[in-house]
Amino acid sequence: MQSIHFRMPFAPLNSYPSLSFKEAQQEPIYWYALILLFFLILFLWAIRKLRNDLVSVFHDEEGGVQITTQALQELVKKSCLDIEGIDAPTTKIKSNRGTIRLHVRLSLNPEGDIKQIRTMLRNKIEKIMVENLNFSNFGGVDIVIKGFQDK
Repeated sequence: MQSIHFRMPFAPLNSYPSLSFKEAQQEPIYWYALILLFFLILFLWAIRKLRNDLVSVFHDEEGGVQITTQALQELVKKSCLDIEGIDAPTTKIKSNRGTIRLHVRLSLNPEGDIKQIRTMLRNKIEKIMVENLNFSNFGGVDIVIKGFQDK
């Protein structure tokens, strides 16, 4: 006679490393762990998307001024609307030792002068950030071309 081997639903942890992949898939703890991992990743993604980071603009004797990252992204997007040849800008804000740097990804018109568009965009954003908003820690703009517009 053959003996039938039944495993408890949650066997001791030292027995799991000796299981083959097919045997491990049949264990409930395997599926619980996968579901838990999925929800953990989903939770961390949601926290990252929903966070409302504040960027320090300046601080003086009367207090400090901060701006949200969404407001900075909107500012860059509106700055790009006035420049012909730029489409679909997205912005990431990088902070390094208190200095704020903007990474702008955009699509360009392939027939436009890329150097001129870059210069216009950088000057416009730097003017707004430094002169209008009085950013004391603005480090500049980096531009990445992510594609080209259709004609």
